[in-house]
Amino acid sequence: MTPISRRDFLKTLATGSAALVALRFTSGCEFVDVESFGTGGDHPFVTPQDDGIWFWQSGNSTPKENAPQILPDEWRLQLTSGSQTLGELTYPQLRELGAQGHELTYWKTLRCVFSLSLGPLLTSLIANGLFTGVPLSVVLEATDIPAETLKIRTYGADGFSSNIPLSRIHDNDRLPVMLAYELNGEPLTRLRGGPVRLIIPEMWGYKNMKWLDRLDFSASSEPFGVYETVRFRDVDAIDAPGEMALANHVVTLAGRNVTLQGADIVISGVAVSGGAAITEVRFSVDDGPEQVATLLGDDADEVRQALPPNLRELMNDAEQQDSDWPLTNVWVRWSASITGLSPGAHTFTVRAIDSKGRAQEVDSGEPLTISQAIRVPFSISD
Repeated sequence: MTPISRRDFLKTLATGSAALVALRFTSGCEFVDVESFGTGGDHPFVTPQDDGIWFWQSGNSTPKENAPQILPDEWRLQLTSGSQTLGELTYPQLRELGAQGHELTYWKTLRCVFSLSLGPLLTSLIANGLFTGVPLSVVLEATDIPAETLKIRTYGADGFSSNIPLSRIHDNDRLPVMLAYELNGEPLTRLRGGPVRLIIPEMWGYKNMKWLDRLDFSASSEPFGVYETVRFRDVDAIDAPGEMALANHVVTLAGRNVTLQGADIVISGVAVSGGAAITEVRFSVDDGPEQVATLLGDDADEVRQALPPNLRELMNDAEQQDSDWPLTNVWVRWSASITGLSPGAHTFTVRAIDSKGRAQEVDSGEPLTISQAIRVPFSISD
């Protein structure tokens, strides 16, 4: 696959319409027949991990039918430093650590760096769920990590690779990096990267290694990984910090110039920010005054009531407390109620603001940090 230059990547992702082109650079980001597969599940805040509801994406361009199939009892995590073997972890050993009181659960939104800004969540390559596992720091307590280690190089059974700084593992100011074995209270499925995958709360999807099978402790600070050194060569932010951008997705308008019926409509979507929480979503129609969208995800009780009973219980056990909402690294669902529209052409503009005070703007944006506000034409039928 031909690497994408920084200039081409930023140019391609600058607008929602051009993002379709970006998706075609990776054959692993499959195009899904939305009518056949659905649009992201029935529950508005959590995405079921079922095939065709939670998105499929392979950073190594592996077709879905060729995804690694690893039985839990066959899973092994190799710990190395170059040619030196430091240790090995089995699935039963990982679950035993969880049973000993080290298990944790937290909300995490997974978003592909090739994510679209318009259309169903499934094809926009974004999903949200409750991951359960054991902190990587706990797993590494018994490992003699070389003192000169700067990065952990991560490897998946599909041949994909990436890296995370060793310092992130010991960052007590953020939710811990996790070796996850459950999603939404159920074992991780094959297509979700099971039986064990890496979960890093604030980072893009490609950093959250699926089918994790090796961690290599490296003294090198150089970029490492398929995206970091091949597909996005010389794009510094892809290597580090690898943090999700402040971004918005409009679900109702599945493309430009969509025709809707009725003078009164509701346009909905999601917004998320890596390392921050979404505090407000603002919208306007035909460049009129901005209005504040209604949010689902800024109040814990409201989300809890929208969940099925088994997930309510799991949410109660999550690391994020009710007082933490809206949550860092986790989407909010928003809806914009618009009344009194006349038949004909209109323009919808929406932008998000996060807890760091960062705001999307209409006339500028950087897709790896603060993406541009969405501005999309639509029509009201006669």
